[in-house]
Amino acid sequence: MVTLCMASTPLDAALEAFAQEVNRPAEAINLARAALVMGQFEYPDLDVAAYLDRLDYLAEIAGRTIASADLPALMLAQFLFDKLGFTGDSENYTDPRNSFLNEVLERRLGIPISLSVLFLEVAQRTGVRAEGVGLPGHFIVRVVLDSGQVIYLDPFHRGAILSEDDCRERVRSLTDGRLPFSEAFLNPVNARYILMRMLNNLKNFYTAAGDFYRASKVVERLLILNPGNPSETRNLGLLYGLLGKRRQAVALLEEYLRNWPDAADAAVIKQHIVELAGAASRWN
Repeated sequence: MVTLCMASTPLDAALEAFAQEVNRPAEAINLARAALVMGQFEYPDLDVAAYLDRLDYLAEIAGRTIASADLPALMLAQFLFDKLGFTGDSENYTDPRNSFLNEVLERRLGIPISLSVLFLEVAQRTGVRAEGVGLPGHFIVRVVLDSGQVIYLDPFHRGAILSEDDCRERVRSLTDGRLPFSEAFLNPVNARYILMRMLNNLKNFYTAAGDFYRASKVVERLLILNPGNPSETRNLGLLYGLLGKRRQAVALLEEYLRNWPDAADAAVIKQHIVELAGAASRWN
């Protein structure tokens, strides 16, 4: 049984299943399967195999469409985003459904990273060489053409082609020029990074909506991907405190301070621990 080491409590079945998917080298993670299993806290009856079959079916149809294309990657983008109508949900960007691969397949709406995962998974099944690229604030895909040329596609904007200069401008615009562009931003990222970024989006969406229960489920998964991470250990402790899980909250916050005693918020966290411990003793 895999456990969350911070709280020393067994994982629930959905979290256990996620741990089994991702507790392996990043190159061995099945991104589509892990992304679907990731969402089982929200969709406990989600049929992972059925959605994987749907991806296989999309790839089968796409494969016939792009078979004779001079630029298969661009034809694949046209198939997914023009013919099938997958597109970015600019009107309800923070709708959590946009971050779950099963919902993207059902609604044909998503955010940059979930639509990129869709493209990557269909591309992988059709022999198109594509990788994820985690630009700050906007996820895209990197495609290597048969000629060796590298191009960038933006699945959120229906597969629009981006040059490196376009990527630079996108980062400048999203950060109001505060973040200098680095060539490293264009490096491909692995499945573990992609899952962490998907979960971080969900954490932010749920927290902003005041849905601390679902936010805690997301942070539990972030700690599976990055065990012992100080900030997420603290975050989960704070969320558990808000949810009335006082003893678990205290254990996590104490672990945070043990591992990061000089944290800028150490005094605030110590006060939280005192208040939580006092509340827990009153409910004995």
